Amino acid sequence: MDTRKLGIIGGLGPAATVRLFQRIVELTDVARDQDHLDITILNRPQIPDRTAYLLGRPGAPSFIPVMQQAARDLEQAGCEVVCTPCNTAHSRYDEISGVLERASFLHMPRETAAFAKSLGCTRVGVMATDGALAAGVYQDAFAREGIGFEQPSEAAQRIVMSIIYDEVKAGRPVDFDRFQVVCAGFLERGCDGIVLGCTELSCIGAPVHVMGMTVIDALDVLAWRCVQECGAPAKDLAAAVSKR
Repeated sequence: MDTRKLGIIGGLGPAATVRLFQRIVELTDVARDQDHLDITILNRPQIPDRTAYLLGRPGAPSFIPVMQQAARDLEQAGCEVVCTPCNTAHSRYDEISGVLERASFLHMPRETAAFAKSLGCTRVGVMATDGALAAGVYQDAFAREGIGFEQPSEAAQRIVMSIIYDEVKAGRPVDFDRFQVVCAGFLERGCDGIVLGCTELSCIGAPVHVMGMTVIDALDVLAWRCVQECGAPAKDLAAAVSKR
């Protein structure tokens, strides 16, 4: 099977990178090891915090040059498709992907918005970092698809950030009661879908439906699109979401 080589800028964070690789394997429709994708993963957790830089926190270094170098390294290693499991980093997508001469760079938020549209979602609530929301990463992606966008209230956003940083990144158990509080806020605003727009949230084991709303994991969408973009047979993600 003639497929394109995939490169992953990982370590943002490490658990999300492991999860992305796992989902790529699970969403590839093959019967033997030899038919899976050729993948190079650069696990670089030392890449500076994206949210801290985007919010202009004192002394926060830019993540852009390091990610540009990682993209170059992957292309030099023969990768023809590149991605990163960090929604927030896509706030500087043009700068990071612009260093590539031949490889394509998948845009996770845009792919997620397109998938939400294919499911029939009309108004979606997004759980993402302060940096991603401030940069308008998902607002722009859903506007392109003509889908309504909602973000958590100020109090609910503090919960989202705490789940991401104080629980998942810190290796602690997730308090699902707090997750449900954020979801309830989206339901009150008429959402029919929820996007896990930070890949740390991909690691919490969220159900596929919450309060009647479909939960779309951006990392799942990215994994699925990686398989397709690299030319391997992909399983039906929409069906997988409905059955998960």
